Amino acid sequence: MEISIDLTSLVERGVQNPLALAWWIFVKGGWVVFLIIFMVGLYFAKLEHARRKYRETAEPVLLALDIPKENEQSLKAIEQIFAQLHANESHANKLQRFWQGKVQSRYSLELVSIDGYIQYLIRSDKDNRDLVEAAIYAQYPDAEITEVGDYTDSVPNQFPNKDYDLWGAEFVLAKNDAYPIRTYRNFEHTLTQKFADPMASLLEALSRLQPGEQTWLQIIITPTGSGWTKNADRLVKKLIGEKTARKKGMLSPLADSAKGFGNEAVNQLLGGSTGSTEKSSSEKEEQNKIKFLTAGAQSVVEAIEEKMAKIAFRTKIRLVYIAKKEIFDKNRGVRPVRGAILQYNTQNLNAFETHKKTKTKADYIRVDKRIAHKQRKILRAYKMRANHLGIGEGFIMNIEELASIFHFPIAEITVPPVQRTEVRKGGAPTTLPREFMSTSGIPLQTPGVKIATDQPMPRAGIPENLPIEINNTDESKDGE
Repeated sequence: MEISIDLTSLVERGVQNPLALAWWIFVKGGWVVFLIIFMVGLYFAKLEHARRKYRETAEPVLLALDIPKENEQSLKAIEQIFAQLHANESHANKLQRFWQGKVQSRYSLELVSIDGYIQYLIRSDKDNRDLVEAAIYAQYPDAEITEVGDYTDSVPNQFPNKDYDLWGAEFVLAKNDAYPIRTYRNFEHTLTQKFADPMASLLEALSRLQPGEQTWLQIIITPTGSGWTKNADRLVKKLIGEKTARKKGMLSPLADSAKGFGNEAVNQLLGGSTGSTEKSSSEKEEQNKIKFLTAGAQSVVEAIEEKMAKIAFRTKIRLVYIAKKEIFDKNRGVRPVRGAILQYNTQNLNAFETHKKTKTKADYIRVDKRIAHKQRKILRAYKMRANHLGIGEGFIMNIEELASIFHFPIAEITVPPVQRTEVRKGGAPTTLPREFMSTSGIPLQTPGVKIATDQPMPRAGIPENLPIEINNTDESKDGE
């Protein structure tokens, strides 16, 4: 249907009333455009409603993670945990995604300090709890995983608030997310092989909070496929000067024909065809650019290719500091934590920065109302553990990068407020007599061992004269 509107004729006829003009456009065919816009808006509203319903059906569970006091595992173990968590990547079809509203389940990695008490947590769907526990116990058999209540419920939702003040922001990457950040491999001294754990400064900053202060660091990770590597591959080819094939559209054949005709005409006018048979020196130089890359440029290309080699998650990072107004101090609850996160920044690769649109700061006009709106917005996104609120859907980080910014402290880090297990778990001795039951219920004996079936089985225990300090971890978690 062809829509033709002659505004000149309308003016000549004296149609100057805006409402009359709008009605005339609507009657003459504008209703089609209005109908299309209405239907598109209705579809997206329906899709968002379906996605919200799908998220509500997933029952969440918040797990507190307590790792052994003498943690001797390397960060490779954390990489393995993330690799296993990636197993719940869904492969929904287009009908499920764009009509039924099915969304990919996610995890929320959280490191919180409440009154200076530090706790590692992970939040996931209840259906994925077994996957989370299996991944952690596989690398940390002595860890303790306990379901706890949501600590964010103790914080008011409405701001401005007469008792509390809040600062919050989302972290984004300064460059294309194909560029990696500084990972844990770059924190190891090349000569002494000593690992300078970046988690030490973060835990130290969190441990300095006073009663009435809380700092929350949240990392939302959503499993993603390998489609993101296409963007990284194009970037590598651009850096080394390799030509990339452009995506052809419907008019590409016509444009190519016109270009070929133009080149042939130019060659005929110049009296030769060298331009079409020989490549210019600039093109040759561009193709051979990889041979002339500096050592720094080559390291950048290698870093991007190394990032592409590992599976990845779409990631969102939020930082929230909330405290009573009389003790609210960003110099204690925000800046040291931000400084610890900036350890992963590099000049030639990538860097974290706080996004100004999410930061709870405003200047000049309606400052108080704008800040309060930002406070409510980021607090709501944090409490929902939402990966769709804020700035976009996040950026790409592979398992090595995630292990660098979220891992358990190594044994050398001594921050008292970090909750750890005090007693190592161990299996029974292999020489311990055991009684086995057959499928028929008749007791069986191990070969060469005489067992009295009417006597209780002996158990391996801790000697009574062994001095041991018992830490009641359950009591500390209840208070959390």
